[in-house]
Amino acid sequence: MAVIGRIRKRVGLLIVFVGISMLLFILGDLVTSNTGLLNRNSDVVGVIGGEKVRYSEFEKRVEQMTENYKLNSRTENIDQNTQDMLREQAWSMFINENTLGQEYKKLGLSCSSEELYEMCTGPNAHPQVKQAFTDPKTNIFDPNAVVKFLKDLPNREESVQRQWKQFEDAIRDERIANKYKDLIKNGMFVSSAEAKEAYTDVQKTASIRFVRLDYNTVQDSSVKVEESDLLAYYNSNQNKYKQAETMRKIEYVAFDVQPSADDRQKVNEWVTKKHEEFAASTNAISFVAQNSDSPFDSTYHAKGTKPNLDTLFNAPIGTLIGPYDEGGVMKLSKSTAEKFVSDSVKARHILIKIENNDTARAMTLADSLKSALKKGAKFADIATRFSQDQGSAAKGGDLGWFKAGQMVKPFNDACFDGKKGDMPIVISQFGIHLIEVMEKGAASRQIQIATVDRKVEPSQKTYDELFNKANQFAATNNTSELFDSAVVKQGLNKRIADNMRETDKSIPGLESPRELVRWAYQAKKGDVSKAYTFGDKYVIAHLVDIKEKGILPMEEVLEQVTAEARKQKKAEMLIEKMKATGATNVDDMANKLNVTAGDADNVSFQNPYIPGIGNELSVVGTIFGMKASQMSKPLKGDNAVTVIFIKSFKEPAPTTDYSANIKQILDQRKSRSDYELQNALKEKANVEDNRGRFY
Repeated sequence: MAVIGRIRKRVGLLIVFVGISMLLFILGDLVTSNTGLLNRNSDVVGVIGGEKVRYSEFEKRVEQMTENYKLNSRTENIDQNTQDMLREQAWSMFINENTLGQEYKKLGLSCSSEELYEMCTGPNAHPQVKQAFTDPKTNIFDPNAVVKFLKDLPNREESVQRQWKQFEDAIRDERIANKYKDLIKNGMFVSSAEAKEAYTDVQKTASIRFVRLDYNTVQDSSVKVEESDLLAYYNSNQNKYKQAETMRKIEYVAFDVQPSADDRQKVNEWVTKKHEEFAASTNAISFVAQNSDSPFDSTYHAKGTKPNLDTLFNAPIGTLIGPYDEGGVMKLSKSTAEKFVSDSVKARHILIKIENNDTARAMTLADSLKSALKKGAKFADIATRFSQDQGSAAKGGDLGWFKAGQMVKPFNDACFDGKKGDMPIVISQFGIHLIEVMEKGAASRQIQIATVDRKVEPSQKTYDELFNKANQFAATNNTSELFDSAVVKQGLNKRIADNMRETDKSIPGLESPRELVRWAYQAKKGDVSKAYTFGDKYVIAHLVDIKEKGILPMEEVLEQVTAEARKQKKAEMLIEKMKATGATNVDDMANKLNVTAGDADNVSFQNPYIPGIGNELSVVGTIFGMKASQMSKPLKGDNAVTVIFIKSFKEPAPTTDYSANIKQILDQRKSRSDYELQNALKEKANVEDNRGRFY
């Protein structure tokens, strides 16, 4: 069972990578019944390469992965973030199966039973098998142990057989995937001509002289952009406005639920009433337990550590102060005890971690080590050998000096309550600590403080009043015009959530707003939502824009198109201005334009940045298409119009050996191949993701 336990720890990671197809949970009636919540035309979670993924099969996959996760992590419950992660992994598996999986089938890639057996028992066994069947004493992989385990597998529990089957399926699919990747990578080739060109591009540099006119030298108001200019630019640059997926934009207002004046008054009255009772109480611990929102704190505090309570340090024990407000919490505090405690302690320890919940075994080892120390063994030697706190073990267990509160409470209390030379054994969340108190700092008076607190929170009446206000706002202002007008009249803070995807789980500033995202994908442009409750906020949203997948309409990108079209017009004006100088060299043109010419050396084709000019890809490209002593025509760039004069080129040192360049280019291509291939197949499959309608 120890072996399958180790396999269990690793099989989850492999399953996420390659996927599994076991189905445990059937959710048929809900999605197939004509009277159910979902009809047969609305149960498609997604479409991948023309293949529909039904809600029922997707949920089966998620359920299987959830069960595996619970088994591997040894937990019965999973939080929402983990559930979302498992759904994301399940979706990725469906995409892989319907993209990469189809490629495997076309090529006839497989992993035979003999190959699988070799992966488990051969000298080059799968790394996970090696880890699981490595003898911890010798640290050597034992293939015979695998054979013995496999022979005995039919006699083992069904759960063990199922786990091993899943593990085999996972490493088989991983092998097939690796074969495909290797085929792609081994089919790549870099020619000598490519390598030579790459070598030249890296090594060749240019020295230039230039004159430039920035676009910002032309006022926007002086440039008239016609509708024909906008259309011309938009039609010739549509790829710039291509959107890969559907998105939504909403504007929303949030009514924050805050305690009312009446809520504050009631808490003040309650705390004031408790003042007399607390003052008369003879058992502060019991009084705090019965009345306070927070439990009793037994810690002793030095003067200055709690500025709000310094009054108590100068008063007799039993003094009560308050009510006082601390971060929205009304408090009463009473000194209950005092003692003189060192301000710091120097200690060392030996940490023994508790493995497999066997506390008794760890405690027995700690007792044995303590006995050895009492018989004369050196603490530093024992700590170096046995302590599992690697940081302090290297220093003989020495932790140096530390102040109260820096260590976990059991450790802290043992050190500060003990005497120099004490060797207490305590348990913390880290394990068993065998401690030696080495030195104690000067003692100072510290007091214990009992505090009764009550948080000032909104009452149900306050919630109801604000909820009614939010609902009234939503009902009254149910159009775009009314919504915007009400926001202005009421002085509300309108917030924006843009580029919202259908599967998004978060909106900044809102707690678990999934319901609002789903509304945005069911509503029409201009709709106003009902009042939603998110934590301590009531939210009303207005759907401002729907951005469909594909080329965005010009009206949705009008601002960007206008800016670019204006830049285009400015470029035309500046080009004509440069041409009108009639200059035949850069310096003459600079003089006539009343600007200063500049120089730039070591300009490289590999780097789009030119000193004195900035990032200009097209200008750099033009430079390396020119000849020495040649002057360019005015070049339209991203930031300016520039005229270039090539002073000289520095050619790379001649060579006939381009092997290093070939290897570099090939390595770069191979490193990108997995990512690029998967993206290409995914794009070809035209993936339609409808999960946002269901979750």
